[in-house]
Amino acid sequence: MAPDGPQPTKAPVLNPGGIFVIHLRSDSDVSREHLIGRVEHVKSGDREAFVSLGDLLAFMARHATEASNVNPANEG
Repeated sequence: MAPDGPQPTKAPVLNPGGIFVIHLRSDSDVSREHLIGRVEHVKSGDREAFVSLGDLLAFMARHATEASNVNPANEG
């Protein structure tokens, strides 16, 4: 008989270095790329307010670069 539910995986599905929490204010207008809010990089806990799509993407790019420079064998 097959077990119910999803099967555990050996490798994480998501790399924690690439996970962000994004909070958009209600007056943001995504269709016009007018975004206001805050973003947090989950692994490092770094957070920053942003007032444009460019600010948000710049924050994410900085942390994506840092995550790609980390050697997985050295993480604990």
